[in-house]
Amino acid sequence: MLIGVDIDGVVSDSYPCWLQELNRHFGKNVTVITDYQMNVDFEVPSEEINDFFVCHAEHLLSMPEVVIGAKEGIETLLREGHELIYVTARTPAEKDVTVRWLTTKGIPHEHVLFTGFASKVDIVKQRKIEVFIEDYLVNAKSIAECGVPVLLLDASYNQEELPSGIIRCMNWDEILQGIRDIQAKEGKIDK
Repeated sequence: MLIGVDIDGVVSDSYPCWLQELNRHFGKNVTVITDYQMNVDFEVPSEEINDFFVCHAEHLLSMPEVVIGAKEGIETLLREGHELIYVTARTPAEKDVTVRWLTTKGIPHEHVLFTGFASKVDIVKQRKIEVFIEDYLVNAKSIAECGVPVLLLDASYNQEELPSGIIRCMNWDEILQGIRDIQAKEGKIDK
């Protein structure tokens, strides 16, 4: 299967690092991100958060660790014959730091596409992605509405009730099982 994989919050454990750096920068003590639009939790204009990320992109994108189980999960998917395409909201200007991070962490990465906050749906349709791994509920809903199953990695900022087509996964083991279940349902593997 051709699998789309988001990076931040799915492969890169970005949000704990970003929470720490944003608290330091804004002099806050936010303990959990409840809204993907982090300016809501930090009670600052979105422009201030955006400016912070632009000014500190290299540091913010280099510092996170890998989400637990992501590297092993990705390696397993590749061993099982799947093709992966990373589809990230990061901008093309962040390509070098992103590829360097993936390489440094030993994460296989042949195809990385940068949407720059544009909808991921066009890429899903153009590339004929068959299943998508995501953490941002807005993206998950848009992709699922196209008929592409989405495995949503559980996060503090995606706790809404899920519509059909989206399966909540608590970890990468559940993501792997979800992909196997989708394959079996679609008759793409022998039982």
